[in-house]
Amino acid sequence: METMNSKERARRRELAQGARSLIAQILPVEDADGSSLMLGYGGFYLQIAFSELHPLIAIYLARALNRRTAAKDMRLINEMNMKSALGCHSLNAEAGCYSYRAAHWLDTELTKARFLEMLERGAEEARRAYAQLARGTEGAS
Repeated sequence: METMNSKERARRRELAQGARSLIAQILPVEDADGSSLMLGYGGFYLQIAFSELHPLIAIYLARALNRRTAAKDMRLINEMNMKSALGCHSLNAEAGCYSYRAAHWLDTELTKARFLEMLERGAEEARRAYAQLARGTEGAS
């Protein structure tokens, strides 16, 4: 197995740090830590995490269901994951929370237009899935 040289590690670190800086300028970040930015976005809790080693960004969108989850919700999530090419849907039954995650490799420097495209595609997928979960339980107690 080949090890990564210091020049490649530095390039990857720069890509991830550049993406983080760009996103912090574009979005109204509410909180941040060493590896991620957090804020509200379109009715979802949004967390954007960065990995310098790979380099990549992971976009997490989460929203409370405000009801108990049922077995049919889990089946619906499974169906969504079988059809989704962009990311992964999940449902935390204990927390009553739906979430969507998409990871994007940073092959080149991230631009504002490209980031907004990635974010909006993920948000649209999450909105569609959340709406299906809400519709799937209409009339249920």
